[in-house]
Amino acid sequence: MKVLIPAGGKGIRLRPHTLYTPKPLLFVAGDTIIGHIFSLLDGLEIEEYRIVYSPETSLPRSLKEAYPDRSFSFWEQAEPLGLGHAVLQGLTELGDEPILILLSDTIIPFDIQKAISDLGENEGFLVAKEVADPRRFGVMELSGDYVSKVVEKSEDPQSNLAISGIYYLSSARRLREALEELIAKDQRTQGEYQLTDALSILIERGEKLKPVKVDTWLDCGTPAALLEANRALLKLRSRVVPVEGSLIKPPCWIGDDITIENSIIGPNVSIAKGAVVRNSIVSESIINAGAQIEGMVIKDTIVGERAVLRRSPSSLDVGSFSRLEGF
Repeated sequence: MKVLIPAGGKGIRLRPHTLYTPKPLLFVAGDTIIGHIFSLLDGLEIEEYRIVYSPETSLPRSLKEAYPDRSFSFWEQAEPLGLGHAVLQGLTELGDEPILILLSDTIIPFDIQKAISDLGENEGFLVAKEVADPRRFGVMELSGDYVSKVVEKSEDPQSNLAISGIYYLSSARRLREALEELIAKDQRTQGEYQLTDALSILIERGEKLKPVKVDTWLDCGTPAALLEANRALLKLRSRVVPVEGSLIKPPCWIGDDITIENSIIGPNVSIAKGAVVRNSIVSESIINAGAQIEGMVIKDTIVGERAVLRRSPSSLDVGSFSRLEGF
């Protein structure tokens, strides 16, 4: 089977962390974002990962360096014209074969292999999650066991089932032709070519798509969302090792070759390879590879690769009834 991962965004909302690292390769809960996505595919026979990328990023080189054993092909999206346009680039040359599409900044822990095996002939699925405010999302409506309608963000949604970023279709060719039809007609929604509009065309023509409902949907598109994903993933996978002279409060992910001295770490902290933490209190945070933290108290923080946070000792003469805050 072939997997298509649209990754054409530049990660602007995650800057400065994406200035030197493509968004799919950001560290969270012991792995990269895309590494967690790859883990969802364990047990499936994937012959090719088709990656759609922006020419303004280093994603192709970075992915090949990070995952040399995986078979990648790269498809450029020269202009950011929407998810539908990005998917179309990655469908080039594909025929009547299944295609699994996963968004590059979304982690959804569920059994993809079972979802595929539960399908009948010429059936596909869309992953869905019930949400409190469906106006923020594209949604799907159901009729019996199948999706009857998909709608891009609306002020008056008729369903609370949000389309959650994983799509499996039985024919890449049919999806490509629907997307080509949108572009030929210049049919845009909110100024972009939307994948939901192509799915609507397919559903109207009899495409059988089942909903697969999930409980967890982790968006990694902003710093706050990345920290929330870190918390959620650490409940599922953690790695804690005893550190003499320091306290580790689980769940945490403690990477290899890390130095921790006289510190309190956790809960919900991920520390990547080679980081150094001394005389500090760190909670609810992500510490990237090679970072150095000394004499700090940090919470809800992302510390970039090889960044240095150091508070120097100070000599103070503080009188009675004085107050020092944020020092």
